[in-house]
Amino acid sequence: MTLAKAPSHRPKRRKRSMSVRQNWQIALRLWLIAAGIGLLVGIAVIIFRLTIMAGEMFFFTAPDEKVASTAAGLPALHVVMAPVVGGAIVGILLAIGSMIGWGDKPRAFSVADVMKARRFPGRIRETALNLRDGLLTAAISAISLGAGASTGREGPAVHIGAVLAHQPAKWLNLDVRATRMLLGCGAAAAVSASFHAPLAGVLFAREVILQRYRIADIGPIAVSSVVAAITARSHFGSEALFAVPEITDPPVMYFLATPLLGLLSAGLAMMAIWTWSRAPEAGEQFAAQFKLPVWMLPPLGGLVLGCFALAFPQILGVGYEPTAAALAGVYGPAFMILLVFAKLAATSLCIGAHFGGGVFSPSLYIGAMLGGAFGILIGMPLNEPEAALHFFTIVGMGAVSGAVLGAPISTTLIVFELTSSYETAAAVLVSVSLATVLVQSQGGALFERQVKFRMRDS
Repeated sequence: MTLAKAPSHRPKRRKRSMSVRQNWQIALRLWLIAAGIGLLVGIAVIIFRLTIMAGEMFFFTAPDEKVASTAAGLPALHVVMAPVVGGAIVGILLAIGSMIGWGDKPRAFSVADVMKARRFPGRIRETALNLRDGLLTAAISAISLGAGASTGREGPAVHIGAVLAHQPAKWLNLDVRATRMLLGCGAAAAVSASFHAPLAGVLFAREVILQRYRIADIGPIAVSSVVAAITARSHFGSEALFAVPEITDPPVMYFLATPLLGLLSAGLAMMAIWTWSRAPEAGEQFAAQFKLPVWMLPPLGGLVLGCFALAFPQILGVGYEPTAAALAGVYGPAFMILLVFAKLAATSLCIGAHFGGGVFSPSLYIGAMLGGAFGILIGMPLNEPEAALHFFTIVGMGAVSGAVLGAPISTTLIVFELTSSYETAAAVLVSVSLATVLVQSQGGALFERQVKFRMRDS
């Protein structure tokens, strides 16, 4: 009688071992690609920012991104004509865009186009991620911002990051899941390099671009974000965008007032979303009414912007200088409220005139002005208006921008990485959560609305 041999498990173990080895090889390759994307995007953000600074020097003779204070001392004709000349150059680039396939309503691409490209079922739509169109969009945005357009630089940076991240995915013929993850790497790297905030970059990719991802995606996205931050810091240094005073032990009264600021921030965010989302269509209707090509809108919009800037030079450009001035207590509460509506109108004008640029910086700007005015009024009865100003300016920045963009967690992290204050970050989280819930109940954040408009028109 012979005993039957037990079945051998060696082939299965060998297959399992080979599968694990292959998975590690794939993961390592994606991590290396992610690190390369972080390096490329970091360099691209440096070049983009330096180009904007060169434009500001050319159009306004403004050093170190100080457009507002420089414009206040320039002759009126100079202030008026700078956006007109810049707008004319942007118009020429838009006309080139029309000739290469942008249609009869050409515009620079933005974050919403990246979101739209990711959302097509089973594939990535490459129209908005073409390298040629990405470079043209970057040029339009850099010239627009250099000439004083009242928009932001972070949105174009995210688009540049996504375009650069899409190239290796296309060359290596990666599947849709891996390509989407690399788009997240590009977006995270752009935010990280722009704000020196790698944690916020990772969360921005999760909240805005991808909206969901696997645990395995976190590593490559984090690597890309950190590498981009290190790259940007190697040129610009580790100095934060804003000189934020140290905020320690804020009184309980501040936290009790935070929900009220959240409600006000929600109202302002809804106003910004409503006007900014409808501005492009309004500009196109204006052009159609007067039988003008859309590429004629930028110089006309630049003329209106320049005249507007004679009264409020603080509306020109990215707006970080006035935002820093608000943090420093340079403006009174009444003037800050005026600047809220001036910036809101100026950004709407520039978006409607098809200038390039994003809305992250304008959202921070109007939030800072609202929060600063609120803080002074809260601090007066407590006999500490300066401390309240610093605290609520930061909270207002986070609450309004987070609600406008639909990114409450990443904006809270940006605040934390700027201030290193748990108390301030906690107040921002309360305020932005309330504002975001209210905004979502009324139709959603700006990028979501823009994606719906893009889907409708495609």
